[in-house]
Amino acid sequence: MQLLSAILKLILLVAIQLLIEQGPQLLLGNPEITINLSFIFIINCLLLLFTSNYKWFYILQFFSLAIYAIVLVPQLFFFNMFNFYARMNYIFLSPGNFIIAFVYLLIAAAAIAGIAWLQVKLIKSMRRQIYVVPVFALLLIIAEFAAPTAEILSAAAIPTKNSTSSNEQLVPWRKLYIDYIGNNGFARIQKDYNKFAKGKIAITPYACNTTEDETSTTLAPTIQYLQDTTTNKDFLLLMESWGELAEPKEQEKLMNHIRALFNSHGAGLTKYYQLEFGRTCFHGNTSSAEGRELLNMNDEESYRAFLERNVAPPHNITQYKNQNGYHTIAGFTASKQYGSNMSNAEGFRRALGFKSRFYYEELSKHYKDNKENTYKAVFDENLIDSILNESKRYEKVFAYALTINTHTPFRFDVTNNIDGKYYYKIKRELFKSFKENQQAYDQFYRIASIINHTFKRVAEAKDFDRILIIGDHANPDFRTRGLYNMKTVPFLIIRRRN
Repeated sequence: MQLLSAILKLILLVAIQLLIEQGPQLLLGNPEITINLSFIFIINCLLLLFTSNYKWFYILQFFSLAIYAIVLVPQLFFFNMFNFYARMNYIFLSPGNFIIAFVYLLIAAAAIAGIAWLQVKLIKSMRRQIYVVPVFALLLIIAEFAAPTAEILSAAAIPTKNSTSSNEQLVPWRKLYIDYIGNNGFARIQKDYNKFAKGKIAITPYACNTTEDETSTTLAPTIQYLQDTTTNKDFLLLMESWGELAEPKEQEKLMNHIRALFNSHGAGLTKYYQLEFGRTCFHGNTSSAEGRELLNMNDEESYRAFLERNVAPPHNITQYKNQNGYHTIAGFTASKQYGSNMSNAEGFRRALGFKSRFYYEELSKHYKDNKENTYKAVFDENLIDSILNESKRYEKVFAYALTINTHTPFRFDVTNNIDGKYYYKIKRELFKSFKENQQAYDQFYRIASIINHTFKRVAEAKDFDRILIIGDHANPDFRTRGLYNMKTVPFLIIRRRN
């Protein structure tokens, strides 16, 4: 009876550990989930053969979970972990942006301490039957070498259509495996370090491959659609955290909504412009996306090589436009100090060669602050207005704008929003596409309102010949990221009709 009780407590102990270790995978929305127990936890269990001093359990548990946290946090925001921690002086430049993160950190630390205490209580309560814990660890070690990894859910695990047909389309990107012993994130640490080291000396050209990215191309949309001299005025709008929903049918509904917004402006827009949609892969954070679209680079490390080491990129659309007589304009809703270190907004835009540059420091003199996240910024619509107004002064223009209002931690302000009047009407139509997740719906509605504002201004002025609007990466908010495809982002291009 005592042995049975000890086994049940062991099961509870392992369940708690699995929850700690595998929870982050679910929060990150990883397409392939692997269930195992870290080798540090296994060592922890084996030590019970030799000592009953439980302080070692606490120490090793803390070390193990600290490694998970160190690796997890950069992944949450699509960073290489070494680049992420190299930028920590940004905390001192903009401490307000990290207040929420620190609160979460304190909550997590308290929870981890409580969990470790509970695990120790379980082990102590086994008394003489404590040997079941190291025996279990030994069995896992044997299984690691003797048994193959088990695939529990097939590639066709999640339906994407409401149809009950046996032939319904399935999402091929969600898999669940049972392994035995994990490596505490060391493989990820090594991979990130290798990429970080490469960023000192080399640039990787942008490329998507069908196997890993669900699409295939070697040119970023900006380079593909805007790098020529066939038109006089081009505008690139890089949209913060605009990602694709994982379920294609639901993503199609969102694109149809944006098309309806385009058509709602009537002949003043549709008579003169045509709208097309597309998708491309993303490999990292906003810095990576800027390098992708403006320099056709593949990742954040290439961004670093360009900015810090002056490595020549495969393309530079700003330089190309300058050489062909265009006036180049760059605007950013937030501060020119955004990102600190290598992702300093002003430093990057200056290195690219933009002739006109403006930021929150200039925009805040004319517009009120936006309060939808912790960044000092005006409304993204004000940035777009400023870009379009500045463009009127020149015959040939290439303009680039980066938004910030939809950056996490995002909180939609429906009362003070520039375009909040359709909020509840659209919610009735699209809320279920987001699995009734309020945060995800709010963020998309805000993105759609910024896009719609762009449609409105284009319909009024008709200055630009081509406008490309593209997401930088999927929404990283842990409350919503499981809804999104972690490989691709959407884009739309508006082109003047011939």
